[in-house]
Amino acid sequence: MKNIALKPEASFDELLAAARNKFGAVKFEEVKVGDRIFELAQIADMPAYLDKLVNKARGGKKIDLPLWAKIWPSSLVLGFYALKFKAADGAKFLEVGTDGGLCGMIAASRGYEVVLADTDDDALLFARLNVCRNKLDDKISMRKVDFAETDLDEKFNYILGCEILHRDDVAEALPGFIIRHLADDKGAEVLLAMDKKRGGKKFFEQTKDSYRLMRQEVPFAGNQGEGKSIVSLVRMGVK
Repeated sequence: MKNIALKPEASFDELLAAARNKFGAVKFEEVKVGDRIFELAQIADMPAYLDKLVNKARGGKKIDLPLWAKIWPSSLVLGFYALKFKAADGAKFLEVGTDGGLCGMIAASRGYEVVLADTDDDALLFARLNVCRNKLDDKISMRKVDFAETDLDEKFNYILGCEILHRDDVAEALPGFIIRHLADDKGAEVLLAMDKKRGGKKFFEQTKDSYRLMRQEVPFAGNQGEGKSIVSLVRMGVK
C-alpha cells in the first residue's frame, strides 16, 4: 500500500490517525530556531514504543529504531544556518534523511521550494505531518528514495542532510545521488551536519576530489542533563 505521506490529497487528520495507529499517542513539541517557531510531531510515550520493539526482537524479527523521531542537535545547527545564509534567488532545496523535515521547513518558511526525501516510510509520515502542522504544504513535496537507484529527474541548488552518514550503505550511495541531483552551477552546495563523533570518513573520502569542502565545529549545549556536544557543519561546493 502506498505510504499516505506521499498522497498529496491526504489531510492532516488522516496523517495523524496513521501515525497514532502505529505509534500510539502523538504530541507536538515547539522548536525555536532563530526567530521562528515550528511544531514537530513526537511519539508521546517513546519508552513504551521501544519496549514493543524489544518484544518483537525477542521473537526473532528485525527491528528498526526510530532514529528519525529524535530532534538531533545537528538539525538545530543546520536549521539555524539554513535560516541565515544567503541563498540564490529562486533556489530549490532537497533535504535527504528528513529527521522530521525541520531544515527543509526552515527553507520553505523563507519562500523556497523544497523536496523532502527519505528511504523510510515512517520518517516520511512524520515529516509530512510536520509540514501540514506548520502550514507549509504549498512549498514542500515528499519523495521516497533509494539513494543507490532513485533519480528524481531534477536538480537542486542546495542539498541538506543531518546525521545521514552513520549507515555504510547510505555513505556509499550518497555521492552518486548527489552527482545526479546537485545543480551544476558554481554556487550549488551540499550542506551537512552531524555529531563530530560520526564523521562520515568513507563518504568524504569518496567526494574529496569533486567538491571544495569547508568544515566548522559548532559547540552545542543541549537541555539540562543532556550535556554538550560538538556538531560538524560541512559545506561542499562544486569545484
